[in-house]
Amino acid sequence: MAFASLLIGFAASLATAFLLVPVVARIGTRAGWVDVPDRWRKNHTAPVPNAGGIAILFSAFVGVGAIALGAAFWPDAWGAIPALPARRVLVGALLASVLGLVDDRVDLRFQVKLVAQLLVVALTFSANLRIEVLDGVLGTGGVGMAASFALTALWMVGMMNAVNLIDGMDGLAAGVVAIALAGLAAVHAIGGDLGSLVLVVSVVGALLGFLRYNRSPASVFMGDSGSLFLGYVLAAYGLRGSAHEDPLLQLIIPAVVMGLPLLDLIVSVLRRKLMGHSLFFADHDHIHHRLAAQMSSGEAVRVLYWFSVFVALGACAMAAFPAPLAALTFALGSGVVYSFLRSIGYLPSPRRVAALLTNPEALRRAGQLRSARIERRRQQREAKANQGA
Repeated sequence: MAFASLLIGFAASLATAFLLVPVVARIGTRAGWVDVPDRWRKNHTAPVPNAGGIAILFSAFVGVGAIALGAAFWPDAWGAIPALPARRVLVGALLASVLGLVDDRVDLRFQVKLVAQLLVVALTFSANLRIEVLDGVLGTGGVGMAASFALTALWMVGMMNAVNLIDGMDGLAAGVVAIALAGLAAVHAIGGDLGSLVLVVSVVGALLGFLRYNRSPASVFMGDSGSLFLGYVLAAYGLRGSAHEDPLLQLIIPAVVMGLPLLDLIVSVLRRKLMGHSLFFADHDHIHHRLAAQMSSGEAVRVLYWFSVFVALGACAMAAFPAPLAALTFALGSGVVYSFLRSIGYLPSPRRVAALLTNPEALRRAGQLRSARIERRRQQREAKANQGA
């Protein structure tokens, strides 16, 4: 019966999103809640409503509510269900989405956004969702409260912004997060942990309903209200770790599932730091930009979907294998990922990195030239597409 209740929650969120997203899009258009193209980072041809995150949030909560109501009013027919999400986690998800909605409207300064995100983390931390043990990683065992909060904040703020960074193509963030959540659910199920499945199936259902309208050419964007909400859910679910017997793998496996947004975040931070740019400097050097310079945006999104499936399956294999075989799987998978990223020009060779690090000015020039080259390719492809039309 647990499966039936989860299926009903999934169906409820899917149907709600399917019906609600176009309504929210129309309201957003009338209210002026739109993303206006700027020919730099926003390359769509006309203003597109960017309030889709509201529909994703509401639809996911409808799924959770359907499961909770069934358990409350028809317990005998409903049967046992996995644990419902903690109220503070749901409130944290709501606050993350509201923060994104406000940011979309008034373009908050990054300091304000960071403080607000830390407050959301503090609420989640108070619900005992936190990083408490580093045993086997640094050999320190349990960590103090301050260190625990710092690590938890780094993880959660990082994930919220990581999803925001990959939300740069129609259907990309929604599809990647849906795959990552499904992968996390599978990892936990392998270890016998079915907790939090209620929220996961509800969010995945909402995302699939949203994708009906967010696929290229998108008629609605999720906006920051969607990306911060999804990043929060991923981060909170990832804090459950995994049930692997090896303490290091308990932490690594959830991070592997979220490989695409985490990789893009880490590389973006390092790239901007090395080139002397602000960490909040907008550029065209993300993974999806590299792929879009070599193929259509739809093809690029599909490639990154398969990339996400690959790392999710790798994480599931690691969760099922004993530590030595899991470590081998991680090493082999990392080699495949590195080769792929090198092939699309996203990562330089180790020799190139060493040469650039010894010459900071050359590093900055290389970054400027690379960004200009990517933008030129994008413009050429756009011009060719317009001629064909």
